[in-house]
Amino acid sequence: MVRKKIVIVDDDSLLSKTIDMCLSKRGHDVKVLYNGVDAVKYLFEEQPDSIVLDIRLPDCDGWFIAKLLDKLEWAERVPLIVISVLEPDRGKVAEAKPYAYIQKPFDMGQLVQTVERSFSEE
Repeated sequence: MVRKKIVIVDDDSLLSKTIDMCLSKRGHDVKVLYNGVDAVKYLFEEQPDSIVLDIRLPDCDGWFIAKLLDKLEWAERVPLIVISVLEPDRGKVAEAKPYAYIQKPFDMGQLVQTVERSFSEE
């Protein structure tokens, strides 16, 4: 397995730390961000290999960040995995074109497999 840089954007600290632990155990470099402002700053400075993005953030709508990714040339090659407690909004999902949309609560193994599978399709 090749070490990948993964960013998690989710304000649920327990869930974020659990995802971080599971992906780090698999040998990946994981960065956890808890709000949209930090995510935007990070994405302008860094180019992760995968993004796990919650839609409900305390300071912005995750769909805003997904739209921002359309403006970053490198982001078209980066799989976006959306996680949310919300039912998928078909219009917004079609616009953002995430690699996967996983509804909370979810099986952690499913998320890890989805993230790692997204790398093999690069």
